[in-house]
Parts: sequence; structure tokens; C-alpha cells
Amino acid sequence: MASKFGFSEFECWLTTGGDDRSLILEGTGANKYHIKPLPILKSQIFRGSCTGNPPTETGYEAAKSLFDDKIDGLQGDPIKLDAALREIFQDQRERLAAYLQLPLGTEIILCPSGSDAEYIPIAIAKALHPNKNIVSGITQLNEIGAGSAPASTGKYFSKYAPFLGDHGLDYLQGFHGIVGVLIDARRKDGSAIDASEKMHKFTQEQLALNNYPIVHGVFGGKTGMRDQVMPPSPGQGDEFMGVVDACQGRFTLEELRQWLDQDSLVLFTTSKFYQAPPFCGAVILPVSIASKLSSCTPPKDMLAKNGLLGFVTDKEIPLCLDSWKEDLRDGERNNIGLALRWEAGLHAMEKISGIADEERTSLTDEWGDAVKMMVDDHPCLDTFCVERSIVSIRMAKGGNRNEWLSMSEARDLFRWMSMDVSDAVPEASEDEKEALRVSGFIGQPVSVSEDYAIVRIALGVDSLFAFSENKDLTLREDELIVKKLGAISKNFNALKESGI
Repeated sequence: MASKFGFSEFECWLTTGGDDRSLILEGTGANKYHIKPLPILKSQIFRGSCTGNPPTETGYEAAKSLFDDKIDGLQGDPIKLDAALREIFQDQRERLAAYLQLPLGTEIILCPSGSDAEYIPIAIAKALHPNKNIVSGITQLNEIGAGSAPASTGKYFSKYAPFLGDHGLDYLQGFHGIVGVLIDARRKDGSAIDASEKMHKFTQEQLALNNYPIVHGVFGGKTGMRDQVMPPSPGQGDEFMGVVDACQGRFTLEELRQWLDQDSLVLFTTSKFYQAPPFCGAVILPVSIASKLSSCTPPKDMLAKNGLLGFVTDKEIPLCLDSWKEDLRDGERNNIGLALRWEAGLHAMEKISGIADEERTSLTDEWGDAVKMMVDDHPCLDTFCVERSIVSIRMAKGGNRNEWLSMSEARDLFRWMSMDVSDAVPEASEDEKEALRVSGFIGQPVSVSEDYAIVRIALGVDSLFAFSENKDLTLREDELIVKKLGAISKNFNALKESGI
């Protein structure tokens, strides 16, 4: 589909090896987030690093160099392509470990997204405890990725899988019977739910039943909200398994070390804050769990072609899973798109490595305070919350602060933000029309209440780097985004009636 819209071979590969979210749609020539496999134009503004990213200019060039130097020309030779990707993924795991300053013995599994990363803890739990029933406890429902909850119980979350295409299946092979307990992120009025007490109760109940719980904590959902407790893996995973969903990538190295020190598995992506194209994920295994896995019998049924092999091969997994590699070895399954997206993400990580965590936190706080002030100064907008580098905003429909945009209406706003819609509102003021001409990419809507939804302005690695170099210029871009959000909110009915 990407080739039908004239994208280059490299750009087409960027959209492959994932699920339906990465695919180019026939009606728009972009994916479901209105993003193309190209850097945005100089005239456009990007603040959507909590949803899905177009490649940054430098990330695009880094991924293209990898394609030109090590991949292009090998697609007709699966043996050489298999060998090339084996080397590439090993290099990428080593670079990621270096950037995150992982302790020696920590291992990394690369996977197509943060959603399918949820399958990995299930397979690990089965390897460690083959005779126990596995149950998953999920927090922040509606503020984690839509695919995370079904994936955590072994279900396919998309009709497309990386190596299967349109599969028509419900559960991954070997993953049937995984029970899931889901805890909402918020109450109906939008107030946050502290999931720690409910998750503790869930864990104790399952242990009493002699089941094996996989206990999740979310360190930054869609609005950036963080659970109060990041669960450990007591007894090095003998009692239960703690999983930290840090897929937003908005954490410090000290926080990561704390999770690994308590033997938590960590889910991570570079396709949020680090602005890799959608999507690329990883599961980080603490030293203790990696060591145990090196001597465990593999969960063979789960590694079948309609199981985990539909998502990862032996090339993406580390040494501690050598016993899994025979079942996951398939020279015909080569995820070129994943390698390219990870290259873009790693380039961003390495680019910003010179900014220490303390300085990054200070810059992020300064930026968030400035954007919040802009939002609160606009009569049609209201700051819902500010969490790390994500500002969540609700919008007054027609300027009426007693009527906020619903989820379906916020989806319209999200789409219009990426377009020049100035001609659709002839009665708008010149100032409003100037704002409506801006093409800006923001974070997709989130339903946080039964009465309204929010959208997000999110600082990503590229805009953080720009902010560190020129604060005034970066904030002028944010001001344009805020003005357009306000202009759309005020003129929502006219835009809706225009049919665009």
C-alpha cells in the first residue's frame, strides 16, 4: 500500500513488520495517526511523541544509511539477509544496553511494539513455572495502549501480525487460558484510581489459589500518569513476576536501575519519547531472571509459528534464551522494518545522551510550566494534567466551558490539527485563520471521563533537544499549536458542518 502512494523502497520498509497501526491507509496515504514514513515538512510542527511519530530528519537518515549499507540488495537472498539482520539486532541490543547503562548480565529482547511485548512475560512465566496457571493483572485500562490488555492474556490485539499478515486468529498458539484482571485508570468523573491496593489484593488472591501472577505497574500511561507502586519479582520471580510498563520512555536511569534491582521485567519502546517511527519495542530482563532462563526448558508450544514466532525470531532474542532459538529460527522471517525503526530510535537516544537526566528533568519541567500557562490563558482550553513531558488538555466546544469535546469530537479535532482548515471557517477572525492554517501533530485523544476527552501536547527527544538550544523558538511553535487547538474548539461546529 505504501508503494501505491509513491514512497521509496526504504520508506515502504519503514511501515512493515508491525501491525495495522503502521500500515498506510488507502484513503489517506498515511497511517491511522495521519503519519507518513517521511520527516514532517519544515512548515509543520510535531508534538505527538506519546502516540506515533514520523521519523525525525536525523532518524530518517540514520535508518536510511543502515538500509543502504547493510540491507538493500539482500531481499532476494534470505540467507544473507538473515545473517545481516542477526548482526544488526545484536548491535542494536548492545547499543541500547550501553545507553541505558544496564548492569552486566541484563538481557534485552527486541520486539515489534510495546503491545506485543506483553506476550514475552507470559512465555517467560511459563518457562519458569510450567505447571502453574498464569494470571495477568493490568492497571490503567484506557490509558495504556489499546492492545496491551488483550495481549497480556495471550490474545491477538490486531488482525495483522508481523510475520502472519491478516491471520484471522483469536489467541496465539499455546497462550490459551491466561486469565486477566483489569483495573481502570480513572473513575467516571476523570479522577485517578490508585491501583496499588487493588493489585496487591489481586496478587494475594492468586497466590492463595496457587496460581502464578504477572503483576503490572504503569510508569506513564497516555496522560503520563504513573502507578504508585512498580511491582517487584519476589524471590527472583519464584513468587510472582513484576512487570513495569515504561513504554513511554519518560523515566530516568536511576528509576530504571531501581526496577531492575527489584528484579522487575521492564517494557520499553523508542517509538514514543525517542520519536522512532511506529513502532519498536523491547523487554529488558533483570540479571536474575535472565540467569534462570538460561537453564529453563523452553515453552515450546508458545514458540510455534502461530505463537511467538509470529512476532519475533531467534535474531531478536539474547543469549539467555538460546534454548528458545531452535524453535524461533526461521530464515524466511526477517523483520527489516523493525531494524530500521530501532535504528532511528537509537540514533535519537545517542543524540541526546549528552544531556544528563537532571538537566533533562529541569528542561522538561520548564517547558511543561510554560505550555500549561499558554493553555490556561486560552478561554477555550483547560489543562487537565501535566505529567513529565506530556500536557493533557480538554477543549470547550464553541468556547462553552460547560460543554467539553467528547471522544468522537476530539478525534475530529485530532485529524483537523494535521490539516490546513482555515478555508472551512470563513467567519473566523484573521488571527484564528492564521492558527487554523498551521499543520500540527499532537497526541491522539484519550477518554478520561464519561463527559469529555483530552488531547496531548508532548515533548519528544527532538523538541527537547531543540528546547535546550533555543527555548523561545520552541515555545513559539507550542504557542501555535495551542492557538490552533483553541481556534478549532471555538469554531468546532462550523468545522463539523463543513464535512472535512
